[in-house]
Amino acid sequence: MNNRTASSWLTIDLKALAANYNLFREKVGDKCRVSGVVKANGYGLGIEKVWATLENQDCPSYYVATLDEALKLRGMTRKPIAVLGGLYRGTEDYYVHENITPVLNSLADIADWAKVAAGRSIPLPAIIHFDTAMNRLGLDSVETPQLLEDLSIIGSLQIKAIMTHFACSDDRKENGDLDDITVMQAKRFKGIAKHFPDTPKSLCNSAGVFCDSSYYMDNIRPGMALYGLNPTPHTDNPMQNVVGLKARILQVRQALKDETVGYGATYRFDKNSTTATVGLGYADGFLRSLTNKGQMFYKGEACPIVGRVSMDAVTVDITHLENKPKQGDALDVICDQQTADDLARDASTIGYEILTSLGSRYSREYV
Repeated sequence: MNNRTASSWLTIDLKALAANYNLFREKVGDKCRVSGVVKANGYGLGIEKVWATLENQDCPSYYVATLDEALKLRGMTRKPIAVLGGLYRGTEDYYVHENITPVLNSLADIADWAKVAAGRSIPLPAIIHFDTAMNRLGLDSVETPQLLEDLSIIGSLQIKAIMTHFACSDDRKENGDLDDITVMQAKRFKGIAKHFPDTPKSLCNSAGVFCDSSYYMDNIRPGMALYGLNPTPHTDNPMQNVVGLKARILQVRQALKDETVGYGATYRFDKNSTTATVGLGYADGFLRSLTNKGQMFYKGEACPIVGRVSMDAVTVDITHLENKPKQGDALDVICDQQTADDLARDASTIGYEILTSLGSRYSREYV
């Protein structure tokens, strides 16, 4: 598949991806390692190209969400790979044989992995995740003190790092101060870290890096911002845009006043209008919640979406354009005028969902 045969296509700027990685490296300095979070197929952009780009920047290690993702990545690199989703019981041999590091999220995980290490008489690598407010994954407020009171529990393991994960690091109060939960999480984690003086610590996700330099510690884990999403929604985006999306016009047609468009007749024209229907839809990850809101662009001019987003097609109003596009021309969906974050706002979601929903039908061009 290529841009000539596809109805819509992605342009992925690998130079911008590299620049975003290096922005983090410059921000945190030489004493802090910048890992790459490449889960969900490199946030929908293609793990092979994403990995190769980060590898060329000497990225020291990688985080993924699942064991399957880790095994695929292991076929590309021998550098450390950590699975944020933890240890899958019954699959321990994969972690051992492929030298994959589980992020241990409970005392039960720790006990299981320690048993595997003891059975093989080798200190297996692990990262311990402490839950400091997220209430999702990690040792909770009951298990954390139990471990801290008896660190012999992890004696047979090689603890590569301890970590926590921010819940609200991209939020700010009205006066610009950090969210109270962010401050509380950092304080809790720093208290836990005192029990591990010689172990690397990892606190920051993308947005956390822009909170406070004392949060950098030994290792940061940027994800979304590497791919151009804004880690500082309270201010201008410091990252370069990585993704562009274009959609081919399938048909240009006239609609009369009081006619409707699309399934359910949810939009009625208030005057004679010209529309363009383009070849993408919810089967491509273009969210149905953009029905009758959101826009596409033609030569920098906004064209509002009219009617429902359907499986393979979306219609926009081009009545106002002086120089109208024709069948076969392309409209810009994600571009300088409309980032993935902008599209997400219209869809009442977040940029993460926009990127990770990008479908397999898109042709992908890497520049």
